Amino acid sequence: MDIAFVKQNKQYDVLLDKDRKPLKLNKGQIAVPIILASSFDINIGDTLTLANGEMKKEYKVSSYAYDGQMNSTLTSSTLTSSTRFLISDPDFEDLLGESYEKEYMIETWFSDKAQASDYQNLYEESSLNLPKNGQAVTYTMIFLLSALTDIFISLIFSLTGILLIVISFICLRYSILADLEEDMREIGTMKAIGIPKSGICNLYLIKIKIIAFVGSVFGLLIALLSSIMINKHLSGTFGNQKLEVINILFTVLIVVIIYFMIVVFSKIILKRLTKVSIVDLLVTEKGFNNKERSTHRIGKSRLFSFDFLVSLHKIRHGYGIVFILMLIVSFFIMLPYRAVQTMGHNEFVTYMGSSEYDLLVEVEQGEDIEIKNNRANNILQNNKMVKEIDTLRIVRLQGTSENGEILGLHVGIGKNAGRGLKYLSGGFPNKDNEIALSYLAADELKKDVGDNVEIVDGSKSKKFVVSGIYQDVTSGGKTAKTTYPFLRAPSVKYSYGIKLTGDDASRIADDLRKNLGGGYSTKDMSEFLNQTLGNVTSQIRRAGYAVFIIGISLSCLIMMLFIKLLLTREGCDLALKKTIGIPLSSIKKQELYPILCVGSVCSFCGVFLAELFGEQLISGIFTILRMGLKEFIFVDIPIWQFAVLPLILTSVLGFVGMCMLRQIKKIDVMNYIND
Repeated sequence: MDIAFVKQNKQYDVLLDKDRKPLKLNKGQIAVPIILASSFDINIGDTLTLANGEMKKEYKVSSYAYDGQMNSTLTSSTLTSSTRFLISDPDFEDLLGESYEKEYMIETWFSDKAQASDYQNLYEESSLNLPKNGQAVTYTMIFLLSALTDIFISLIFSLTGILLIVISFICLRYSILADLEEDMREIGTMKAIGIPKSGICNLYLIKIKIIAFVGSVFGLLIALLSSIMINKHLSGTFGNQKLEVINILFTVLIVVIIYFMIVVFSKIILKRLTKVSIVDLLVTEKGFNNKERSTHRIGKSRLFSFDFLVSLHKIRHGYGIVFILMLIVSFFIMLPYRAVQTMGHNEFVTYMGSSEYDLLVEVEQGEDIEIKNNRANNILQNNKMVKEIDTLRIVRLQGTSENGEILGLHVGIGKNAGRGLKYLSGGFPNKDNEIALSYLAADELKKDVGDNVEIVDGSKSKKFVVSGIYQDVTSGGKTAKTTYPFLRAPSVKYSYGIKLTGDDASRIADDLRKNLGGGYSTKDMSEFLNQTLGNVTSQIRRAGYAVFIIGISLSCLIMMLFIKLLLTREGCDLALKKTIGIPLSSIKKQELYPILCVGSVCSFCGVFLAELFGEQLISGIFTILRMGLKEFIFVDIPIWQFAVLPLILTSVLGFVGMCMLRQIKKIDVMNYIND
């Protein structure tokens, strides 16, 4: 990671404290980037030592610096793999006299952000002696890279919110039906004595409105209080966020909308009161599901000698709630799990414009980049643990579209450039007149495989044929690969993909760091992925845990309500089974097996749907964000892992079912005989 020591700017790009106020430091003090504070356990009051040869300088950590530009652990670009430590003006002047590498950031602000792209292209193609040895970064890139983690978390919580709403309405439906089934005779009596149907509906609706109102108020208060905890990462990364009135009003509006949705949905369910006659309620006991509570199913049950066969027969009647519940819960739990698996797998480096290697060594940019590259090449060539080396030289060029639009590109040059990548279409460049474009570059240049594209190198240009289109999230997602040397273009960076003779990549990486010294970046692939996407995947993993807990909790709650309704609806049947001498254990099994059968099958269906449509859903999210990814492919996993979630969910259903079905023992047979 690039580390820079800077002094405070006067007007723009100011480093802030947690209250979003410009930091002011005294001599000997240092402000540490907040993005590093938690990763390296740096606390206020600690001493930070800067050592270079015999020179040592010590600074006392006085504050954390909130940096709007270098505020992301997504280290896939030069900008966000850098961090700025703030020191006082006198300390900065002292460092200027030392033999450190100096770097300048040339920043430009526009009243209209749309002008930034045109300005960048004009700057890069200018014939003037302007400094161009660095990464061009736009506001959009800064925003997306810094907020990517929180964007992912917001999307996962949004999906979870949809899950909660759907399941809560299912829950509400079964709660109302359970109440109606329990009060069936009372409702029939009220109808018989002439109480209007609207009056009976209002008796239930008033209760629902009161409960919904109280629940909405408490939910709103809990949401406002818990937002501090939920937004902990956001506040910790970007400073304390003030709760503005507009945010509170928006939250209240959402709660009000949900309240009215509950009332409207309840009215729809309560319309069943108007469709059921007095005879249905008091004579045939047909109930509110349009199914009679007769003993027909009991008679059929006697034909089966096995509890499981009886259960299969029962599945046809009213188990849709179990189907929908398990399908939704397993889908939403599996989605973040598979996303984390994929983003943490070594294959994911192909989404970053790199092939799979054991080690990745980069020569960092600077005035002496060619000298450092020669040194790195000699060390790597003489290392006995190195089996194979792929060298990639990175230069900055411009691509031109058919209508004359110019796009800045980071072009990787090498004899194996583009090999080992996963292409959306086409393949790697095999000839000097071929070039592979990243997805975003091809999209902006309006090019496809087989099209011609003009690449500008200073005052000269050369036409290439697009050999393939690949995915890349580095350098703003606008890169290219070719074997053509472009000898006149200055090198921005050198990258070495290394395959080793042994398996101890971590140890060899440590040895190479010691041999190479400063000015180089050496990582094994697992470390590269962890540093690049580690924070994103950890946040998604935490959100996945939250979805898992919420899903399991809701499954338990809804199954309790469902079984309660089931026992109420089939009370007469269960009483008759007890009367004719069917063992209590068999009765419980006949009620439990349908739940387990439907639950397990639908859990597998949810996992299957997540595997089938999850890639398209996540790919759509990346496409909308324009991060350079279009096609997100889940990594392969052992088949047995697909069975873990269904087994967990089925076990939960079984436990809840066994606990709730104990109520069968309490059924009073005499009450049903008297009825």
